[in-house]
Amino acid sequence: MRGRGPQSRLLAIGDASTGWALPAVAAVLWIGAVAWPAVALISALFTEPRSDVEVLRPSDLLLTTTAWAAAVAVGAVVLGWGPGRVLGRALHGRGYLPIGVLMLAPICLPAYVVFYAWYQGWPPTSDLYRWAVASGHIQFLKNATLLMGLTCWSWPLVAWCVAGWTASTPAQHSEMVQLDGAGVFRRMLDRLRSDAPGLGLGALIVFLLAFDNTTCFDLAGIWTFGNELRAIGSRGANATDMLLAALPAMLLSAVGATAIWLVLARRPQRPAVRLGRGAAATSILTALIWAWSVVVPLALFASRVEDWLYVETFFRLYGRALGGTLTLALVSGGLGALTAAGLAMAWQDQRRWLRNLAHLQAIGWLFTAIIPGTIVGVAFEAAYNRPGLDDLVYSNPIVLIGGYLARFAFIGALLGRWIAMSEPRTLRDLRLIDGGASMRALLGSSWPRYLAAAGATAGIVTVLCVSEIPVTASLHPPGSDPLATAVLDAMHYQRPDVVFIASITTMLLALAAAGVTVAVWGSRRRWFRLASLAVVGVLLFTSASGCEASDDDQPAPLKTRSTFGRGGLSLGQFNYPRGIAVDPQRQLIYIVDKTARVQRFDFHGEPQLQWRMPQWQNGKPTGLNVAPDGRVFVADTHYHRVIAYDPDGRELMRFGRYGEGPGEFIYPTDVAFGPQGRIYVSEYGGNDRVQVFSAQGEFLFGFGSFGSQGGQFNRPQAMTFNASKSELYIADACNHRIVVCDAQGTLLRVLGGPGRGPSELAYPYDVMVLGDGSLLVCEFGNNRIQHLSATGECRGLFGRAGTDEGELQYPWGIDGVDEAIFVLDSGNNRVQVIRRPR
Repeated sequence: MRGRGPQSRLLAIGDASTGWALPAVAAVLWIGAVAWPAVALISALFTEPRSDVEVLRPSDLLLTTTAWAAAVAVGAVVLGWGPGRVLGRALHGRGYLPIGVLMLAPICLPAYVVFYAWYQGWPPTSDLYRWAVASGHIQFLKNATLLMGLTCWSWPLVAWCVAGWTASTPAQHSEMVQLDGAGVFRRMLDRLRSDAPGLGLGALIVFLLAFDNTTCFDLAGIWTFGNELRAIGSRGANATDMLLAALPAMLLSAVGATAIWLVLARRPQRPAVRLGRGAAATSILTALIWAWSVVVPLALFASRVEDWLYVETFFRLYGRALGGTLTLALVSGGLGALTAAGLAMAWQDQRRWLRNLAHLQAIGWLFTAIIPGTIVGVAFEAAYNRPGLDDLVYSNPIVLIGGYLARFAFIGALLGRWIAMSEPRTLRDLRLIDGGASMRALLGSSWPRYLAAAGATAGIVTVLCVSEIPVTASLHPPGSDPLATAVLDAMHYQRPDVVFIASITTMLLALAAAGVTVAVWGSRRRWFRLASLAVVGVLLFTSASGCEASDDDQPAPLKTRSTFGRGGLSLGQFNYPRGIAVDPQRQLIYIVDKTARVQRFDFHGEPQLQWRMPQWQNGKPTGLNVAPDGRVFVADTHYHRVIAYDPDGRELMRFGRYGEGPGEFIYPTDVAFGPQGRIYVSEYGGNDRVQVFSAQGEFLFGFGSFGSQGGQFNRPQAMTFNASKSELYIADACNHRIVVCDAQGTLLRVLGGPGRGPSELAYPYDVMVLGDGSLLVCEFGNNRIQHLSATGECRGLFGRAGTDEGELQYPWGIDGVDEAIFVLDSGNNRVQVIRRPR
């Protein structure tokens, strides 16, 4: 035996072990990420009584979610069948590498990115969008785009399942059918019968993943079972509430996970495979499907990127998020690789109880992968947010690594099973004759497969962790800034450039991981496997080590006088509030949330009344303001209009409609009141301008256009005048600045710029002018309030990310008077009351 090769080094590791080490590591990881959270969640049923949080009946949501999941599964089967047969042939020939990479890479992209790419095909200024608005088919268009996006993302899963089954079908079978003179229809029917197990397995996997998906449905405005689980969690539901509400989905996931594993655990045959007649046509069809699913969405994506020089700004704003996310993802990928190796050794062991234990672990990993991610977050909170474990685990990134393993370590289980099943029977017998229960014997006989599977697991799990949202949103420690949530926010900001840059980064990682995974399937060249692993390792290490940004300026918490509001649907409760306006003369506060309710409070936070917008299916308002005479003007964003109410919620007037002409809106965001009773309305979505109206809603003039230059805007989110009405301050959110104009729209100066430090801004969503002329800027992207002078010098930073008093989660608005300033803490469903900073 040579002493310098990779095999020798692996065998040296095995010298000190009897085969227990890696299976024991895999078992410990499974206990920490699956077993203990499950026990803690179940025990909550007996120790934690139900809360008073309102929970909707799940029957209608289950029906809606099941119908959508079934539709996506059918679409994936239709598109994935032909490519699966092509892939099955390629995996047993020399052309397996490029085809395998092309088939696997789309799966590594987040489903919500694929959906968002298709969504860029009909921007608000397009003819298709105009038709949808005119005919009232906005939601229909969203539904069609969602079905297209999820189908394009999921059909490769079916293709891989079909490929595996096609590879186990004797090649002589199709030849005999052809010799019998069967027609096209009979041959298709015969192939359908042969591939039915693979098609069924793929359909089941896609169904369960679509059922669990929340992000895509949320972006499309479709309320599903998973969205309801997340909503009741944000309203303060405890573990018992969440577990009982999620029980139908968890039972479905348990049955599905067991069924999937029983199919996957079968040892397939390994004959050659042929496509027979029609192979060329099937290959052409496969190429067209792949182009439609990948090339077309990416082209639509690229066409919507306005600023190709945004890369520098991206890394200034998201470099820290990218570096931190990749670091956690790399650790999770490494632990996933250990899981693959440990389970493989257990399955190659001769002790039945150890093999059965490995099967139990695999089913557990698969179960946690397909249950709603919100429940995984709740289970980890129940397990680790307790004395003795909160500081050690729950309040630091360890808990997020555990959550990632719960979601994606099933990849390690699948590839570990492949290691065990792909060992030739003759080689296994020889290993056992040599005393092959030791780690040394296992690595000596199967080290290329162990190395390839471990590298593939690490690569795929790393990529999937980078884009994971539900568990990340639930478990990331306060103050951390995960890339996935930043990308999701960018989708809401209508920033395709941010999403595109992040997606390309993920795509490169996906291609690297895909290359390693496909290399598992038959390369007999040892150097190729090692080179693939080395390239992926270098790429991942370089990405993680080069993106860390300094974080020297940590703001202090807000000095909160009081708070009011909490999650819920009743009067005085909020479901992600997105606009606040204060009437200082009458000491009233108006707040609008994502249920399209406008609620009125007094200055002590006591709720008085509420009303709902006339329509809300297409979307909810994002801003409102109070006129000097007490009228409440609501920017009805997704219905392209402004509606005025009296203080009791009776409609008084409305103006505006969809369009790009004078007096027309795309997405109005806020209302301000200038000299001579004039009404100023900001908007985004292509117009990105401010229009000025008379007190009766008649168009007078407008200024601004889309862009980043002087006199241009990129989502002007909020506006306010100074006391003399001589200067209008505009929160130019996606340009990360405050634009100051006079009442005629003439540019006076620009404050801020993209960044995380003092005098820098990240998505300023609101601005308030204090009595001395200084400003308070509400930074949605930095989770803080910044005190600026009228010329832009920083006077103080207040608030930081978190859920405790004085901490903020995605603050959306700020308004009030000097001695009573109200901060809309949207992510925490509350309002924090502070005094004017000194």
